[in-house]
Amino acid sequence: MKNQQQINNATQEHSASEASGASKSGISRRAFALGCAAGLCLPWSASRGSTTLVYPDRSLSLHNAHTGEQENITFWSDGSYLESGLNQINWLMRDFRTGDIKAIDPRLLNILYLLSRKVENEKPVLILSGFRSKKTNDMLRKTTEGVARRSFHMAGRAVDIRIPHIESVDVQKAALRLGGGGVGYYRSSNFVHLDTGPVRTW
Repeated sequence: MKNQQQINNATQEHSASEASGASKSGISRRAFALGCAAGLCLPWSASRGSTTLVYPDRSLSLHNAHTGEQENITFWSDGSYLESGLNQINWLMRDFRTGDIKAIDPRLLNILYLLSRKVENEKPVLILSGFRSKKTNDMLRKTTEGVARRSFHMAGRAVDIRIPHIESVDVQKAALRLGGGGVGYYRSSNFVHLDTGPVRTW
């Protein structure tokens, strides 16, 4: 029950922040572009002169490298986000060290979805780091080089991944072509960082 309540709180937190952001600034150009890209080549049907768009589901196959959890999760269907799918992703991408959960930015999920399609990936994406609590981030800053004090991981806006059977440098190149946010390639550790911050690379 406690875990479910954490998941629900995280989802409500995201929904509230999204609504607030939408009312203040509208849809950002980059968020709009990602949404359009995710809906490319929408199938359609025509009946008696009318055209009906059929929105394909958006699903992610994810594998948490630390907990071993693996799920194929649909987070978007029939033109809207699915709360149940977002809840599953929030749980799978939680801070495994503390058990803390935070809503994962749906823009990040769209980036992962588009990236998987771009590299023609059929294997689960390996999640090395999703959400990080402040406690975990502070600990990693003391032991790991390159951990930012205000990491996007702490806001549910970043993920570190590997895609099985695809070279990380190729994943990096494909992610850069999406132009959805930050892309980092860590050659020695063999993973790619993605976030929904400003477009940049390292």
